[in-house]
Amino acid sequence: MSLSDQAFYLLAFIACTTSVAFTSLVIAAVPTLYAMGRAAISLSKLADTAREELPSTMAAIRLSGMEISELTLELSDLSQEIANGVNKSAQVVQAAEAGIRRIGSLAHQQTMSMIQERASLPIISLQPVVTGAARKTSHAVCQATKTIMNIFYREFGSENNDESGIDRLEM
Repeated sequence: MSLSDQAFYLLAFIACTTSVAFTSLVIAAVPTLYAMGRAAISLSKLADTAREELPSTMAAIRLSGMEISELTLELSDLSQEIANGVNKSAQVVQAAEAGIRRIGSLAHQQTMSMIQERASLPIISLQPVVTGAARKTSHAVCQATKTIMNIFYREFGSENNDESGIDRLEM
């Protein structure tokens, strides 16, 4: 064989080997190409679904965000109202405490003056004196209770403006 024949056979061998390799590559690539086609179709369907669903989902998320903001503002307002109510209640309690102290000192003064008044009387019978003192003390306590209840009614009655069924305390 001559050199040109050897070169021809070598080129023929390389061409056949390359053809077989290329054919094997194409045969092996066919399932991969089918899988890529199915993936492309799935991706297309996913994109269509996202195009249809995403705007409504984003609108729902935006709406939820606005509702959360509104609820946060309402909670802030509510906590402010509660704080104001607690402060007003503390003021009412302080006013009631001051009223109770004044009424207590007034009752003490009246009782002491009555006892001193009765002490100067001759000792005839203590029963009418004790009965009178008890009656006056009871009257002073009733007046104190009325005053306290009227203070509470004025403080809470002006805030609530509803009929609680209590116009005033009568004793």
